[in-house]
Amino acid sequence: MPEISLNPEQRVYVISCDEGSSCFGFDNARDHTNQIAELLHRPDLAFGPEDHGFLAGYEKYGIAVHAWSRSPLASRTYFDPGTDPKVAAVLERCRRNGAKVRLILGDPGTGESWLDEYDVVGHIGRSAGLLKVPLIVEPGEDGGPAILTACILAIVDWQTGRFLFRHSSFREPELSIERSAQAGYAWDVLLHKKVIARFRDIAQAGGYVAFMRGATVELRVFR
Repeated sequence: MPEISLNPEQRVYVISCDEGSSCFGFDNARDHTNQIAELLHRPDLAFGPEDHGFLAGYEKYGIAVHAWSRSPLASRTYFDPGTDPKVAAVLERCRRNGAKVRLILGDPGTGESWLDEYDVVGHIGRSAGLLKVPLIVEPGEDGGPAILTACILAIVDWQTGRFLFRHSSFREPELSIERSAQAGYAWDVLLHKKVIARFRDIAQAGGYVAFMRGATVELRVFR
């Protein structure tokens, strides 16, 4: 059994076992527990004032997940709290039809992309376990990482380049390309006048900018 301890400074539960340790946020435990309580119509599962930031909160989270796993809803795909219902619907449709997609992740509050280039292109899969969460599965792989579904700004169909979902706040990043002064590189890509990537070839720099603005550009173009 893992050992659970508290890290109040970082507001996380520390989960330690023989293989190492991981962390789970106080807010995550509360939000997932409350979402499960609402979906199961089980107010008795919800967090109380004495749970957030205490070991009792992690125990309550475990009880809620177990209750979910024994409910008729357990066969559903489970989405993060705060996930846009339109995102959930699109991801489920893509999972069922096997469509290859591009995800744009970021802050829904500001609409600013995180400019991720890894773990954002592939097919939509689903995990096993008590909570069956959506995964992004790269071509040729059997599995992949969980998707932060509450942080999706856009979902793009890879074949057509059409936006299947676009958050109302999403803003395409204002990127620019300038000559680089860095040895070994010819071109810099800048965001807000700050260098975020460097390339030896203008085609690579252009491909990177296009990809970060939502175009379905093959990753090998700029990697």
